[in-house]
Amino acid sequence: MWPIRIAAMVALLLFAGYAVLRAAAGQCSGAQCDAYVIPSLALPLAAVVAVGVTGVLAIYSARLVSRSWLWILAAATAVGVFGPPVALAIFRDQPDSLVFVASVLLVQGPVAALVFTISEKPHTPLA
Repeated sequence: MWPIRIAAMVALLLFAGYAVLRAAAGQCSGAQCDAYVIPSLALPLAAVVAVGVTGVLAIYSARLVSRSWLWILAAATAVGVFGPPVALAIFRDQPDSLVFVASVLLVQGPVAALVFTISEKPHTPLA
C-alpha cells in the first residue's frame, strides 16, 4: 500500500506548497507579484491530479478488500476532484471562501486514502 501513501503525501504536499505560495503572494505588491501567477495556477491543478491518482490507486486496492471502503474512497475522490471546480463556480467572487472550501474538499481524498492504508491489511499487489 506504499504507492497509495506516496501519492496521498504528494497530493497533500502540493496543497501545502500552494498554501505557502498563497501566503507569500499575499505579502507582495506591484509587478513582482506576477511571478506568483503561473505557480498559483499550476499547484492547485497538480494537487487535483494527484488526488485523482491517489483515489484511483486506493479504489483499485479497496475493490479486493471491502465494499464499504470502495464507496468511501470513490466518494472522497469524486469530492476531491470535482469539488474544487464546483466551489470555483459558486465562490468565484469570494477568493478567501473559495480557497477554504476548495481546501476542505481537496484534502478529503488523500486523507481517506491514508486512513484506508492504515486501517486495512495489504491484500493486493500494490502492497
